[in-house]
Amino acid sequence: MKKIKIFSLIVLLSFLFNQSCNYSKSTLPYSLGKTLELVVVTNNKEQWNGRMGDAIREHFEQLFPGLPQDEPLFQIFYLPQEAFGNLHKPNHLIFIGNIDSKLKEPLVENKKDLWAKPQRVIKISAPDIESFLKVFDEKKDGITQLYQELSRERIINFFKTAQERKTIETLRKSFHINMVFPSGFNVAKRVEDNFIWIRKETNRFSQGIFIYTYDYTSTNAFDLQKIIARRNILTKTHVPGPLDNTYMKVADEVVEPVVKKLTFNDMYAVEVRGLWEVEGDFMGGPFLSYTFVDEKNNKVITLDSYVYAPHDKKRIYMKEMEAIMYSFKLLAPEDTTN
Repeated sequence: MKKIKIFSLIVLLSFLFNQSCNYSKSTLPYSLGKTLELVVVTNNKEQWNGRMGDAIREHFEQLFPGLPQDEPLFQIFYLPQEAFGNLHKPNHLIFIGNIDSKLKEPLVENKKDLWAKPQRVIKISAPDIESFLKVFDEKKDGITQLYQELSRERIINFFKTAQERKTIETLRKSFHINMVFPSGFNVAKRVEDNFIWIRKETNRFSQGIFIYTYDYTSTNAFDLQKIIARRNILTKTHVPGPLDNTYMKVADEVVEPVVKKLTFNDMYAVEVRGLWEVEGDFMGGPFLSYTFVDEKNNKVITLDSYVYAPHDKKRIYMKEMEAIMYSFKLLAPEDTTN
């Protein structure tokens, strides 16, 4: 009988412990901080003001690509280790640089949802500055990619709280596509099942996305000039400017678009970042597109977003459009009826 009681007590304590762990994980606070705001921590201000801080700033404050004005990739919020406490731990993006002479070799720690959710905390510990700089140089691009992915996830989670259902249903039923569109994004124009223009208009800014498809015939579909030429044809036809005979076009005479080959939602894709303008007017801004192939239906699909915000900085608006595009999912025809 005594053994049975002891065994029962162990089982009960084990159950309570597991429940406690699950509870703590499920009740993490929602992460803090503005979009693309990065909390950076070092042991002391001397490190931050020296070569260590220089390397961190040079990388994370590099220019956000494809904007008409200079804006940093991340907005850094710096703290020395002694000031980094519970108030700052829930921030969504955290980078910690730690110099510890007791270490024999550098250590890279990568934690998701450590103190909040969603969150990415990355810590590089090294025995000295030289070894820190070496490891940071090796890992910095991968770290940035993780921060970018987390930023998109956080934006989409927020957008899911208030979606534009009518727009989403139009995409699902007519295009067999599922995407997250927050409140305010409405269909501006639709041409059968091969072109749709969805936009959000406010007194201060505009955000929009074109989704267009056509038959895949060759790898020329991924050629930069082909992508630009097709975009210009479609915007000249479907996206008029504010005056007669004005229309949107790529401003490649001002700035050459930047092309990158990458994996987009597990598909090979070409990313294009550049500037657009209105022919015959003074409107303009940045655009971002992804071109890939729906292999099942042998169709090229391009997601092409833009921002018009003449009085505002634009990187957050563009990051929001990037996140919306990354929410893209192809649906089987039977899924559109759900």
